[in-house]
Amino acid sequence: MIGTPGSRQAGFTLLETLVALVILATGMVSVLLLFPITLDRQRVNTQRSSTTAFVQSELAKIQAKGTGFGFHEWLEEHRFRALEDNLTANPFIKATVVSWQPVGEIDMGLYRVTLGLRMHDGSVEYFTIYVTDR
Repeated sequence: MIGTPGSRQAGFTLLETLVALVILATGMVSVLLLFPITLDRQRVNTQRSSTTAFVQSELAKIQAKGTGFGFHEWLEEHRFRALEDNLTANPFIKATVVSWQPVGEIDMGLYRVTLGLRMHDGSVEYFTIYVTDR
């Protein structure tokens, strides 16, 4: 007989259904909370990838020139450079700063060149390369 005491009925009780819904809702909220974090991380990674490509290009130019003709003039010219939004290929970089100093014994022709980037979000990134004429 259906509904007599001691008989087993198939199906879920209201309490079991509510517990399952609470567990499902908790899981969904946890997943939804990850989306803003993921989007922020993606933005930061895109910025770093773009910036790294820009820096590698600039440092390759410096390294290719060596300390020969025009090296010191180029360094003086690029000591500080504010980039206009419409002129830069990288929308994340606001300004660049180049500093250098001789390394090792005097007149050995080895320089440590540091390229600093001021980002639009206010952060600063530094990249260093060694350049020689030997």
